[in-house]
Amino acid sequence: MQLNEEFVKRMSSQLGDGLQDFLNSLEEPPVRSFHVNTAALSPEDFEKLAPAGFCETLYPGAFVCNDEHPGHHPLHHAGAVYMQDPAAMLVLSGIELKSGMRVLDLCAAPGGKTSQLASKLKGSGILIANEPHPGRNKILISNMERMGYTNVCITRSEPSGLSLLYPEYFDLILVDAPCSGEGMFRKYSEAVEQWSPENIKNCALRQKEILRSAESMLKPGGRLIYSTCTWAPEEDEEQLEYLLSLGLIPDEAPAIVKELALETVPGAYKCYPHLFKGEGQFMTYLRKPGELSENKGSALPAGVRPAKASCLEEAGCSDTSLPVYEMDGRIFLMSGLPEALPEECLPGVTLLQAGYDRKKPVPHHHFFSAYGNRLKNRLELDPADPDVLKYLSGWELQAPADMSKGYTSVCLGPIPMGGARCAGGRLKNLYPKGLRNP
Repeated sequence: MQLNEEFVKRMSSQLGDGLQDFLNSLEEPPVRSFHVNTAALSPEDFEKLAPAGFCETLYPGAFVCNDEHPGHHPLHHAGAVYMQDPAAMLVLSGIELKSGMRVLDLCAAPGGKTSQLASKLKGSGILIANEPHPGRNKILISNMERMGYTNVCITRSEPSGLSLLYPEYFDLILVDAPCSGEGMFRKYSEAVEQWSPENIKNCALRQKEILRSAESMLKPGGRLIYSTCTWAPEEDEEQLEYLLSLGLIPDEAPAIVKELALETVPGAYKCYPHLFKGEGQFMTYLRKPGELSENKGSALPAGVRPAKASCLEEAGCSDTSLPVYEMDGRIFLMSGLPEALPEECLPGVTLLQAGYDRKKPVPHHHFFSAYGNRLKNRLELDPADPDVLKYLSGWELQAPADMSKGYTSVCLGPIPMGGARCAGGRLKNLYPKGLRNP
């Protein structure tokens, strides 16, 4: 790894005698790890579904994966696990969220920390996951659909624009800011090639703009978590100083963060790969002065209206009490809705989409992953059943003799993987072609 001399000189001043161990650690392979979607399954259910030797616990909530191709594993397809670096996971480890909270992930893609937040909310409250970049926004959408979360509203707005819609609205805001990416050097060679003092300065200026918007959207008494995947002081400790200058006050860091990360200045914590089994990460925790008020119900956002429950029956759903809405001709479900919606947004779980035959609507994949356990037809497969891999590769399956005609949820044990349509004793595979195993 050909590191910039200025970077090495700066890291020497930060680490002192630990520099060589740090440089050696950058030559080691990254760690494959994940967190479990606790909104979908309990730790006990996960233990039943995970094969022997699949993983080992790194710290509470973080698992090292021993599978060489975890993206092809049924647990990944079913949204039971999200592959995420151990240091990135640490930021939200130990954070507790109360039912009904309003939460904002302001720079959300690709969605690892969004997934952690959604798991902690367990379908209650509102989680807005915002990503301005169109390409990264699509990745965020894909990951949230796979995980099957029911209360995530995905937006594609600049933070300054979002702040006009939600003044002092959120109980908790996460700003996992775009940064110079020094902590990703051993994962992405382009991060090494693109490093420069100028890029650090530009990132620091952008971070201040984002943090100004975040502070204005935070309720009195609300918490703000700021993190980066870099070690540059301009993007880390100096941003903490800036947040304090905005009037925020230090909040207690989770005990697990204090235990595993290095505190560089009061309230600022860093992970280095020679001291922690993971990549680079910075994190700090703050609060807005005041008492946190209770959230009250609000009217539907402009342009949104309740949809007829008959569309749930058409999709094969046995629970017609689910919150189903219509907006711009699109039918969707969401367990909670914010008071306003930006122009570029995906508010919740899409119910109907244009069918593969282009003639009539069929349920969206996200509907199966989120609400598959509410369908009248369900096929629960044992993890060792060969039909699991056949389904994930796009093959039709034999339908149980007593299964009625219509849409079906195909599950890995109790966890929905996707959908199918039962007809003529066969299950036509509706698992999206772009997600199938080779």
